[in-house]
Amino acid sequence: MSLTRYFVTFFIICLVLSWICGVLAALLPMGVGGILTAVPYIAAMIWVLFIFLKRTQRAPTQQERKKMTLGFTFIFWLYNIAFQLLGIAWFASKDPEVWQNFVLYLKQPQFMSLVLIMCLLLAIPLYLLTFWFYGPQAKRMASKMFGAE
Repeated sequence: MSLTRYFVTFFIICLVLSWICGVLAALLPMGVGGILTAVPYIAAMIWVLFIFLKRTQRAPTQQERKKMTLGFTFIFWLYNIAFQLLGIAWFASKDPEVWQNFVLYLKQPQFMSLVLIMCLLLAIPLYLLTFWFYGPQAKRMASKMFGAE
């Protein structure tokens, strides 16, 4: 069975929840909104697991678990980077200096290492959480929902 529908579902849910959390983050005080960064990913990951369990009436196999974990992580980071660049390009259309400043920041090793560290601080826990959730937790959920592993 193909996992494509689950990846598309994850993307759509994650995108919509990102928009909602983005609006909420803008309304919340500085620093508090940053907590909402992982909420769309976690909510979409759990939602897709429920969809998977209801359709297949079993927990994901080890191979499906690995593919879904890598796929969700890849989708999440790809669309975050794409929309970040799109946002910068949109602001740069009104003020070309925005793009020039962004490129100058990209040339700074300290800035790039800070970006990498911040990404890893979010990516590693989300990856591990997804891998765990689609393994032992999914088996427990399947056994409670359907009485079988």
